[in-house]
Amino acid sequence: MFRVNPMNFVNRKQVRRRVSQLRRDNPDLTNRELCDLIIKQKCLKCAAAGTVTALPAAVPGLGTVLALLGGTFLDISAISYFMSEMILEMAVVYERDPSMSRVSKEAVWVFASAVGSNKFGRNISQASMRTMNNQVMVKMLQDIFRSLGIRATQRSVVRIIPLLGAGICGGVNYLVCRKVGRMAADYYESNQEHKWKGVTIDV
Repeated sequence: MFRVNPMNFVNRKQVRRRVSQLRRDNPDLTNRELCDLIIKQKCLKCAAAGTVTALPAAVPGLGTVLALLGGTFLDISAISYFMSEMILEMAVVYERDPSMSRVSKEAVWVFASAVGSNKFGRNISQASMRTMNNQVMVKMLQDIFRSLGIRATQRSVVRIIPLLGAGICGGVNYLVCRKVGRMAADYYESNQEHKWKGVTIDV
């Protein structure tokens, strides 16, 4: 169903620019503390996406249908994008080059593990993860979106409750993004670039 890498939609130059600006604005913060700021920023964006996409339910009838169907799709798309941005920004904080394909692959692997789609994460070593082929990538991406879709479906009933549903969806998005962000930050903190730089090659 999903044949694209969500990381491909993230502008690498803007990612670098945002991280550089973050460092300039907060020169005394550690890498992990910078990641905490990034997580907070993306959590707020994910929360806004959940709230806005559930707001049509305030209009009975057509609004309810839009919130349930179109809103769910837009919600998953938005939070996938914001969390992809978040993970790539963390990669840059830890001195990865986001233009390199292995960094994108690593980011997808981190994303899959963090959202609970870890059947691949447990079976793919760190070295083989950086050289996995497109077929494996597609399967991993499908697993990511399936997990996010399940989460969105689980709260679809809540989504159609006028106004209250919008607040709940925003809150759930915030918590999901925070969990993914913290797990991703833990990974990058434990697997810093200098520990494996130059060991693997892109195939």
